[in-house]
Amino acid sequence: MKNSTKLLVFLFLITSLVSIQITLSNAQPPLIDPYAFFHIIPNPDGSITRIKEYYPTVPPNTSSNIAFSRDVPLNPVKKTWVRLYLPNKSDNYNLPIVVFAHGGQFILLSTATPQFDSFLSNTANNLNVLVVSVEYRLAPEHRLPAAYDDVLDALYWVKEKNDEWVRKYGDASRCILMGESAGGNIVYNVGLRASVLTNELRPLVIRGSVLIQPFFGGSSRNKDGNFQAVDDLLWHMSLPLGANWNNPYFNPMYGGGSCNLDRIKGLGWRIAIAGCDGDFIFYRQLEAFKFLQRRGVNVVGNFSRGFYHGVFIGDATKAQMLYQFVRNVFSPYVTS
Repeated sequence: MKNSTKLLVFLFLITSLVSIQITLSNAQPPLIDPYAFFHIIPNPDGSITRIKEYYPTVPPNTSSNIAFSRDVPLNPVKKTWVRLYLPNKSDNYNLPIVVFAHGGQFILLSTATPQFDSFLSNTANNLNVLVVSVEYRLAPEHRLPAAYDDVLDALYWVKEKNDEWVRKYGDASRCILMGESAGGNIVYNVGLRASVLTNELRPLVIRGSVLIQPFFGGSSRNKDGNFQAVDDLLWHMSLPLGANWNNPYFNPMYGGGSCNLDRIKGLGWRIAIAGCDGDFIFYRQLEAFKFLQRRGVNVVGNFSRGFYHGVFIGDATKAQMLYQFVRNVFSPYVTS
């Protein structure tokens, strides 16, 4: 469990890799094996074996003073599902709906990973929302855009209101997309798709998206070889076979950005981006923020000094700051 904790700390907090950067910042070539670092084994068929002891999960919570949760099938053919989080409050009707995509750099983790499960319970409670967290398919077995497809499926699933909690407690006319790290990349791209499906998705109405330290690529490479080795592996396993860095999944600014950004602008959606400059990919997030500003999108940033990638998931104080940021950006849709 000690090694598992260290791995999860990287995935959420990146502190392990920060330590490597401090000691090996001038080392060339990179001195870490990314496969060993992530505790994954590449297979001949292109899949990977994730060593289970490093990736614990927790069941849904049926008795909590914070939030209840339950798992519901999304697409049995794709073997996708969602975990719903309902705040444990007496007045929990007509709740805004947050459709969430977890982090894990597209290849790892789950909405049932303990840190994400705890964060989402607190998100439901603090924002007083119904959370629909998507267990999307992982790369490299299911390369992008599979994860985008799965989260879009979840929007249609919410629209149909076939689930008791969605039907009884949720208000689909106040829907916000939210994602952390790779999940931020996912909900950004799903938002672009959904912007041209507004009529099909009704009565679900998207009000915008929250990108928490989104995992984007960019035009420049990381100066540290160890960071770059990890970054390259993740993208090589996630992008479509044969794809290179010149594509919009990797770089939201590629080709001048999606024409659907004009749709998002016209719909009045807000895009909230939270980050901190201790994050190893902060420069890409800031670049994307400035790009969206230039495109005239209603984008709001909350950038702080220090900290690390994943801090909003792993640090309760920073999570509370994130919740206040979301309330400010999406008032009056979200209140507490």
